[in-house]
Amino acid sequence: MNDAVFNLLCPFQLAWINERSPLALWEKSRRIGATWVQALAVVLDLAGREASNKLSYWHSSADMTASSEFIGYCGEWAGVINAVAKCTGEPEVIDEADAISAFVMRFANGSKIVAGSSNPKFFRSKGGSVGLDEFDFHRDQRELFKAAHATAMFWGYPLRAWSTVNGEGTVMDQMCRQVQAGTMKGAYHKTTIEDAVADGIVERIIMKRKKLSYVPEPDDGARKAWLEELRGTCPDQQTWDQEYMCIRRADNSSLLTYDLIQGCEESNLTLTDDVQKLPADRSLYAGYDVARKKDLSVLWVLERVGDVYWTRLVRTMQGVNFAAQEGLLNVLLANPGVKRLCLDSSGMGMDLAERLKNKWSYRFEGVNFTAPVKAELALPLLRCFQDRLVRIPAAGEVREDLHKIRKVVTAANNIRFEAEHDESGHADRFWALALAYHAADTKAAPVRAPLTYKPAGW
Repeated sequence: MNDAVFNLLCPFQLAWINERSPLALWEKSRRIGATWVQALAVVLDLAGREASNKLSYWHSSADMTASSEFIGYCGEWAGVINAVAKCTGEPEVIDEADAISAFVMRFANGSKIVAGSSNPKFFRSKGGSVGLDEFDFHRDQRELFKAAHATAMFWGYPLRAWSTVNGEGTVMDQMCRQVQAGTMKGAYHKTTIEDAVADGIVERIIMKRKKLSYVPEPDDGARKAWLEELRGTCPDQQTWDQEYMCIRRADNSSLLTYDLIQGCEESNLTLTDDVQKLPADRSLYAGYDVARKKDLSVLWVLERVGDVYWTRLVRTMQGVNFAAQEGLLNVLLANPGVKRLCLDSSGMGMDLAERLKNKWSYRFEGVNFTAPVKAELALPLLRCFQDRLVRIPAAGEVREDLHKIRKVVTAANNIRFEAEHDESGHADRFWALALAYHAADTKAAPVRAPLTYKPAGW
């Protein structure tokens, strides 16, 4: 066994390995060896078990590339401790029904490490310990954690989640706050880059680069110079705060910042919750985000006054049957002041959209929510807020819903707009407003002149 390798471990890493709380969360700086040391913790646990007490460890990374890296760390540590383990090095299909693949390492005692991507189904019908790598950057944190929680904790196995921070209000952020406040059971770890330097990470970097078997003596000057070099190459304070100092910024990835939203808020808006009270002699445009049980159905109506769009109605519903929703929209469109209604026609909205289109023709448009279409809705709304051409109610639930939409750039450089599910929905108010603005911005088909018929004999 190469004991010199263990000298590379810093005290904060040893604290993570030695953590015995069933649930442990770790907010940390980038590149301080969190995933590397988690691999060691898992290998030590599984390799040391008797065959009668074998265990599976389920590891979820944001993508398969990161999972491959993790399984590579596991292989290295297995070699260090002389554990008998085998990994094919290629992903295996572990669930044919959902086409889920993962990297698998199998130990001689029957225990195994399964490393897959960010998919809640990955954890369904599974049991064992769980690790969620860079959890703050997973697409659907809430559903992923729900699935992982039962996998690990129902039978008393450990659940670990660690991540660089990714703005305020994420599931990871909420859980860390709850654990710190004592309202959720668990252990909380936090390691900024300054904490890591104080714990000797600079000396470990030197040790590894020079292939030393011992940890060099601390040098305050070298530590300071290393930190200054790292800080000096960061493009801005926000990058430094988030990537290295574990400081969450509310506007880190939100499409609409709080400043943009609050710049368009009006505390004295003339609002109604009754579609029958909307004026018939105005230019009104409506957007409707459809839901049935889980999320909110939201109707948003704008009035165009000059070049500014004033909110006149924001109505939310939950658990309302489709017949009642359709009836509401028919009452809305019976008002001649409503020039156009746009509705999310994806999935459950398809049948509703078809019937409304047949009845109201050009005054209705169904919008299929594909990723490109979402961009066509979201980006014009962003420019509308930037130019302060919209007025919205100064209400907390509206503000948070509009702020919830995040712009995510994929590995293929595609832009995706997404939001977390929570008790207030899935950014439903945002999409209803975006649809209403799209309705106002879309040129309606010209109205045909009515035909005049003369009675016979004229």
